[in-house]
Amino acid sequence: MTAVVSPPDPDLHGSVATPGSTAGRPEARRPIVRWCLRLIAPVFLAAVAVSVAVAVRNLDFSVLRVLARPSALPYFAAATAANVVGVLLTWVSWRVLLRDVSTTLGFDAEVRIFFVSFLSKYLPGRVWAPLAQIRMGNRAGADIGPMVAVYAVSLVVGVFTGGTVGLLVAPSLFGGRAGWLLVPAGLVLVGYLRPDLAYRVLARAASMLRRPIASGPASGGGMRRSLTAGLAGWAAAGSHLWVLAVLLGADPVRSLPVCVGGFALATVAGALVVVVPDGWGTRDVLLGLALSTVLPLPAAGAAVLASRLVCVISELSTAGGMFLLVSIARRRRPDADTATGDTTTGDTGNPDMTDQEETTMPAGAAPAGARPGEDA
Repeated sequence: MTAVVSPPDPDLHGSVATPGSTAGRPEARRPIVRWCLRLIAPVFLAAVAVSVAVAVRNLDFSVLRVLARPSALPYFAAATAANVVGVLLTWVSWRVLLRDVSTTLGFDAEVRIFFVSFLSKYLPGRVWAPLAQIRMGNRAGADIGPMVAVYAVSLVVGVFTGGTVGLLVAPSLFGGRAGWLLVPAGLVLVGYLRPDLAYRVLARAASMLRRPIASGPASGGGMRRSLTAGLAGWAAAGSHLWVLAVLLGADPVRSLPVCVGGFALATVAGALVVVVPDGWGTRDVLLGLALSTVLPLPAAGAAVLASRLVCVISELSTAGGMFLLVSIARRRRPDADTATGDTTTGDTGNPDMTDQEETTMPAGAAPAGARPGEDA
């Protein structure tokens, strides 16, 4: 018995799509649009490279002569590794929030969305990160509302956890006038005790704007894990500055809270200055002030410059390494699917047979390529 597949009605579907035709594919009739979309990624990466090159070119590398000796290489390696760990923990914090609002896009999409938006901090302005996350998330299958919620909550988590870690430098830098830093610490505590409160406030604001945000309930455990990863990320990233300060002669015990807290506080302050890429200038001044409490001014300036270089190298290499990991995984995935008989051409495991051929194949007939005597 043969299953008959009726042809589509041209009156209902317009032009009938045939193998190799471009009917029903508007993008096939707009090659200029396709080429423009393909140019977005290389243009973005080129803009990031130019922005970093311009900023680094204006730095005074003469202060790094004291660090240009072979014995300093292990310290630079340790500092770079510490900041890499900090970047990865920041990604974990964001990824937990992404999955907390019932938006699971897969590892590949999560890596691309986060690290593209992360690299956008090297561009002037702060609009590129939310635009990248919302646009790329929507193209990957996520609704715009949950992506807006993830970006907003992750921004709040990053600022408040950074301000909390900044309490470590408060006694050395602000003395008795550091009470304002208790505000972000208190809000982080509220996040642990009432993890649903951030989403409720966001949902309330969205309802006032008539823009629904979340697509599903947020779990308390997800917010707590995000806060924990955020705090750990600031601690790991700040420890790179401590390694550099010890290299330049700072007391290891006294300089640890100053470096970790100072880096977190200076980075948050720089991120709030939206007109310069990655807080250039603002962060460096605050870091210099914090380091001047444990190092002479020339050594503090050298540590600030070395920290900037370590951050650029570690952040770009981490993003590049994650992109490479995703690319390798995608190249290996089709081989694994073929080995298990899972193909996109049908359930028979035969890649030479299309879905329509399988549907119209007479009952009991062997698929194309089967040896005589084999059971279909």
